[in-house]
Amino acid sequence: MRKRRVQVAIGVAISLLFLYLVLRDLDWDELWRLFASARYIYLVPATLVVVVINLVRAYRWGLLLDGDAPLSLMWLFRLVNIGYLMNNIFPAKAGEIVRGVLVGRRAAGGVGRGLSTVLMERIVDMLTVVIMLVLLLPFVEFPSWATKAAVTLGTIAAVGVVGMLVLARHGERGMELLWRIVGRVPLVGSPKVRAGVANLVGGFEVLLDWRLVPGLLVSSALIWAGYALFNYIMMAVFGLAHLPFSAAAMVLVATGFGMAIPASPGGLGVFEWAAVQALLVFGVGQSEGAGYALGLHIYTMLAMIVLGLVGLTQEGLSLGAARELAGAQVNASPADEPEEPDER
Repeated sequence: MRKRRVQVAIGVAISLLFLYLVLRDLDWDELWRLFASARYIYLVPATLVVVVINLVRAYRWGLLLDGDAPLSLMWLFRLVNIGYLMNNIFPAKAGEIVRGVLVGRRAAGGVGRGLSTVLMERIVDMLTVVIMLVLLLPFVEFPSWATKAAVTLGTIAAVGVVGMLVLARHGERGMELLWRIVGRVPLVGSPKVRAGVANLVGGFEVLLDWRLVPGLLVSSALIWAGYALFNYIMMAVFGLAHLPFSAAAMVLVATGFGMAIPASPGGLGVFEWAAVQALLVFGVGQSEGAGYALGLHIYTMLAMIVLGLVGLTQEGLSLGAARELAGAQVNASPADEPEEPDER
C-alpha cells in the first residue's frame, strides 16, 4: 500500500512539473479567445471518430484473443471503453488490468490470456507509433538527434519483435534456454519477471498464425490513422486547420511517446507538454499550442469517460467494483492459477 502511494505521489509530481512547463509563459487572454472562438460543431464528427476507433480496437483485440468461441464485438467494445475510463481516473493503468480480468472470464485461457493480449495490444501500439515517426521523417524537419532517435527506435523495435517471435515459436523450450542466461542476473532473473516475460511471449504466439496478421496490420493502421484524423478535426475546432495533416500526426506521435512517462491518471501535464512541443515544430506559439492541447486532452478524456460509464452500466458494474478487480489482480500471487472461464 505504501509503495502504491509513493508511486501515485511521484506521478502527481511529474504531472504538476509538466503542467508548470506548459503554463508558465501562457498568455491567458489569448487562451480565452481561443476557446471563445472555437467551432464546437466539429466535436460531433470528432466523437464519431472516437467511437469508430474503439470499435476497431475491439475488433483487433478479438483477433489477438483468437479463441475457439468468438467473442461479441460489442461486448469487447464495452470492455475497451471501460478500460479507458479506468485509465483516466485511476493510477497505474488500472483499466488495462480491469479489461484483462473481465475478458478472461469468457476467453479461452482465462485471465492470464486476457492480460497477455492487453499487453500485446500496447506493444503493437508502440510499434505503430515508432513506424509513424519514421514515416514522418520526409515530411517534418526534425533536429538531427530526433532523426537518429527515430531510426534507433525503429531498429530496436524490429529486433525486439523478431526476438519475441523466435521465443514464441519455440515455446517453453525457448524460455528455458533464455532463462539459463537471464536467470543468473540479480532481480531480473526472479520468478515474477519470468512469469511476466512468459505472458508477453504468449501474447506474441498469435502472430505466428499468418492468417491473422493482415487483419492486425490493417486494424492497427486504421486505429492510428483514426487518431490522427481526430487530432486534425480538433485542430479545426481551435482554428488550426491551416496546418498540414502531418502536424496532427506529429502531435499523435509526441503524445504517444509522452504517455509512456509515469504521470497522474490520463497523463495530465505530460500530454499537454508533448503536444505543445510537437506544434512548435510547425510554428504554433506556446499559448495557441497549449490551448489546443488542453482542449484536445479534456475532450478526449470526457468522451472516454462517458463511453466507459455507459459500458460499466451495461456490464452491471460500479466504479468501485471495477477498481476492486484491478486491486485483486495486482495483489494476486504470480503463481496463482486463474480459474477456468465460465462458458456462456
